Amino acid sequence: MNITEFLIIDLDARELVDINNSTRCALSLAELEVLKSLVNHVGEVVSKEALNAAGWPGRVVAPSSLTQCMSSLRKKLTGQTDVELKNIPRYGYSLCIIEQAEAVISTDTDNVSTFVKLASGKVNAPNSNLINPRTAKVAGRLGILTPRFYRLIGIAVVVTFVAGLHFTGGLKTIVNQLSLLTEPDVASITQKHFSLAQTPSLLNTVQLDNQLKEAITAEKLVENWFNYDNIFKNATDKQLFSFDNGRYESVALCNQFSEVCNDKQPLNLVRSVNAPTTPLDIQWLADTKLRMEQVTYNNILLDEFEPADKDLVEDVFRADVYYYSESKNVVRADVRLSLIFDSANRGKLVAAACITDDMLKDISIRYQFSGDFKLTQRQVDGKAVSTFLVDVKERSFTSPQQISKESATIYREIRKNVLQNEQMVIRQFYQDDDSGVWMLPLWGETMVWAHREQVSL
Repeated sequence: MNITEFLIIDLDARELVDINNSTRCALSLAELEVLKSLVNHVGEVVSKEALNAAGWPGRVVAPSSLTQCMSSLRKKLTGQTDVELKNIPRYGYSLCIIEQAEAVISTDTDNVSTFVKLASGKVNAPNSNLINPRTAKVAGRLGILTPRFYRLIGIAVVVTFVAGLHFTGGLKTIVNQLSLLTEPDVASITQKHFSLAQTPSLLNTVQLDNQLKEAITAEKLVENWFNYDNIFKNATDKQLFSFDNGRYESVALCNQFSEVCNDKQPLNLVRSVNAPTTPLDIQWLADTKLRMEQVTYNNILLDEFEPADKDLVEDVFRADVYYYSESKNVVRADVRLSLIFDSANRGKLVAAACITDDMLKDISIRYQFSGDFKLTQRQVDGKAVSTFLVDVKERSFTSPQQISKESATIYREIRKNVLQNEQMVIRQFYQDDDSGVWMLPLWGETMVWAHREQVSL
């Protein structure tokens, strides 16, 4: 069974065969049937129900079974640049063959080009595959046009329409609206009660649609923390939000939570999940934070936004996020997020981060982007999740002259955003008068609990 010219499914051996590299990869029975279903409907969206019926006929399985199956297939298709498995949130999956799409576009473009030349009188080839001049003249007199001629006219109209959208900015607007549909949704926010420093605490673990890992347990999250009694000794309840994006695990902690967060400097931590778990001395980190935060590099000027006739209120969120590893060189991201609402669900946003570490005393990296946003809101497990789709209009990135090994982790992640994304998706999971919990593009998607201020402009 062929997927592409050089990638086939050996049905008898139940293997995925790469002819180019002479490699074979075994498939489970469920993987084989799911992949066959996708290949039989290449380029189409196959519903989750149909894929479950193909992979596990007559059985009732957990939703995670299909998710794990798709993740395994993606790994086995790694290196196949012309094959892509796409997740269509809330519906299903689609197998896309990139070469086929490019061939169709190329052929149609060539046909349109030839048609335009024909119409302008620049083509006069008697063996033309379209319509030779004599035939076109006769057809024009008789009012008889071939179906192929109508097809080319349709293609020309579509190309002209798309070009018009592109030059007027309408195409970008449409793409921006569709971008939100391709982003994974928040699948769940799992809550777990536990005790931290003998104080009642609540952990909120966030998972997205495209995640496969089990929810982070509270015990696993804090098991490497020590020497924190003096930091967490107050009797106030604590609340945490955590997220594991597959490369980095982040946790945002409010040390004083009583219906709202009364902590003016919530603790935000990030570590690599692919490195050995490193013991973290919380008292040492608190002392390091106190020293590093004596200097605030990151400021967003209030005149970033255009003046308006009416009074405006600017929502400013500020936080410090710390990445730690086996070394004693922590990386600090001084983050600011500024929003102005033009209406209930639209407005302008500026986000900036200045990254320093204990080795580079001055700013090593500065990253900022701004643009218009559209806001959508939905309830997930009883919590209001706000999603901001930002149409990035301006972006700046200061590359450092030198960089430490630890700072390189965030440098690579931000560099990807600078090179790839014209739209940014930012999520908020909690907000009160003085704080908010955000998922921001730092070490991949990073959970951040930020202090909130409102400024009248």
